[in-house]
Amino acid sequence: MKKMSMVCMVVMFLTRPGLSSPVLTPLNFALGSSEKEAERLRAELRDPAKLREYVETRLLSSDADYVKSEEFMRKFNVSEETILPILMNVIRESSAKTKWKWPQQRKPEDIFIASYQLREAIVWLSVCADAEAKKLLMNIAGDIGKANEFRCRALEAYMCRADAQETRDAIARFLAPDMRATLRPHIDTYYAIKWAYDAAGNDIPKRMAVVAAASFVLEKEEDKDFFVQADKLLAERSTEYAESPQRKAALERMNKPPEKETP
Repeated sequence: MKKMSMVCMVVMFLTRPGLSSPVLTPLNFALGSSEKEAERLRAELRDPAKLREYVETRLLSSDADYVKSEEFMRKFNVSEETILPILMNVIRESSAKTKWKWPQQRKPEDIFIASYQLREAIVWLSVCADAEAKKLLMNIAGDIGKANEFRCRALEAYMCRADAQETRDAIARFLAPDMRATLRPHIDTYYAIKWAYDAAGNDIPKRMAVVAAASFVLEKEEDKDFFVQADKLLAERSTEYAESPQRKAALERMNKPPEKETP
């Protein structure tokens, strides 16, 4: 079995539901490396060819997220400008192979591997997407002809890179019932709120945009399950939202008492 094939198979086995976490993926291994080993890898990744090989054979065989990806780039001095072209190339090549379909089985093996790499490359755009890449992410997220596995990852990645106005517009678009319905059941799109808010960090205008846009959607929400999940995620993050009269009115409308704050 090819090296890349073996890595993907191992990762898919380790990350299946029910197994303990964190799992020892290449990404987790690198993040937990000693300073001596980290320094060796920093020197190695300064070579563009070696960086590309490392991304394609290791990073894209790990289950990444915004936090881990950002930590990796910071720890190993990998810039957005150097990793972005690699990821965009992977997306072009892998999407040509997969036709944006998510495989239901592991054969043929090259399509299975390409699908996994495509998904992970989209996730990595959450830490490096420029204007062109953000446009691509929105196109993926909004295209009902593409597999939901790719669309949902694209939405999450976009939220991490969007500015305040882009965030407001995306929440209004993708949390609207008609669009949200096209993404279920693979993911509940209330996680868009979580990703947008958490990725904002100290960007106060973006956080305010998340709260304002999400509050507006939830004020009119009719799906109780959706409301409960989205309300919980937002209230855990924003005191302004948690204590707002709009939330109180929405909770009363849903016949759900406000959660008591834990000391």
